[in-house]
Amino acid sequence: MLSFVSPWLFGVAVAASLVVAGLHLLSVRTPPPLMLPTARFVPDGEARAVARQPRLNDVLLLVLRVCALLAAGAALAGVRWQRSTASELRLVVADDALRADTAWRDSLTRALTAEEALLDVQFSVGVSRDAGAALVTALRRAGELTAQYRSVSRVDLTVVLPPRVSSRAGFDAWRAQWPGRVRVLQHGVSAVTQVDTTAADVQIVGGERDDIVTAAFARSLPGATRVVRFERGASAGDAAVADPRAASITVVTWPTRGVPQGWDARDTPDTVGAIVANGEVLVGPFVRTAALGAALQARVDSGPAAASPARAIAWWSDGEAAAVEQARAGADGCARSVAVVLPVAGDLLLSNEASGLRAALVAPCDASSVPSSSLESRRPRGDSLAPASAFRGAGPAQVTSDPWWLTPVLLAFAMAVLFGEWWWRNRETSA
Repeated sequence: MLSFVSPWLFGVAVAASLVVAGLHLLSVRTPPPLMLPTARFVPDGEARAVARQPRLNDVLLLVLRVCALLAAGAALAGVRWQRSTASELRLVVADDALRADTAWRDSLTRALTAEEALLDVQFSVGVSRDAGAALVTALRRAGELTAQYRSVSRVDLTVVLPPRVSSRAGFDAWRAQWPGRVRVLQHGVSAVTQVDTTAADVQIVGGERDDIVTAAFARSLPGATRVVRFERGASAGDAAVADPRAASITVVTWPTRGVPQGWDARDTPDTVGAIVANGEVLVGPFVRTAALGAALQARVDSGPAAASPARAIAWWSDGEAAAVEQARAGADGCARSVAVVLPVAGDLLLSNEASGLRAALVAPCDASSVPSSSLESRRPRGDSLAPASAFRGAGPAQVTSDPWWLTPVLLAFAMAVLFGEWWWRNRETSA
């Protein structure tokens, strides 16, 4: 099936061909003159006028000229021979480490292959660490294929991930750029060693009477190899981190009032309906009173590249960080700060929905706490496929043929036809 990158250019060639054909209809071949030596040789009879009749003259020349115009127009318009007329593109993006494993690829190919669908599998480095890399690859590849296959009207994206990834920050940032459903499939075993997050001696320091954090976390496991200490004093800060006894433990700064160090108090507190941590959503009457300071935000954005790395381990429902983990210089543990104001009463942290937040705060330092299943879109638009028009308009169209050799072949053919037309016209004139 033929198509054109710039159909209007080929339309110009067709219009020029029609003009040439019209001129051939208007052309009149002048009959050769007859030399009569005297009027007596004029035959007797009624004088008649010759009427003009639209009839093509020099048909071969017309055909040669039209072929030259159409070939040149197709070359300039970017003619493309589509090997597929599929209306749906099924795009699969996986981590580059899975390239050598063909078992999952074969089974997935059989499941996604259909007569009306075009299947394309791409590999991207770093998908297992940050699933956002898969979306970047998918956006670029979708733009290429939808421009090449004009019959494609929608794009279905599948991302192949390990059971858990290190962070969802990149995925959340790029997810808004994909205008449709993103299917997440789990494959293999996570590269991050799965550990028992409950095997820790949790200590609560400070806080008020009947503190909800004490009820949710406090437990004494003297034989545990890890210690997690919650600092619940009002405006708790670096005093706990600098404590020599805390050199090998995880310190969680969660002030009952005020904001943790490195955070800025909001001028106007706002309400947020939920917190997302470890793939679980905790819905509650939360009031957001703090935001990451500029220095801490820069460290979170830089990720492992920062001199003192920091990462978000819990997020508000709009994607803003609610809790952050920081490396501690000269210590084996880490420091976590939580900017979540809890209700004075209730069992919010004791519910099953709060298990994700509880696990994220007592997990080992640098542990992956984001299950791949939590990246699946649950928004209403997530049920529809992405329209191909969203990718075709992303950049300027390139007037190139596919395959690439079609353009030089068509131009060479046009030149050869023009030469043939010139030779035939000269032959008739000389005759």
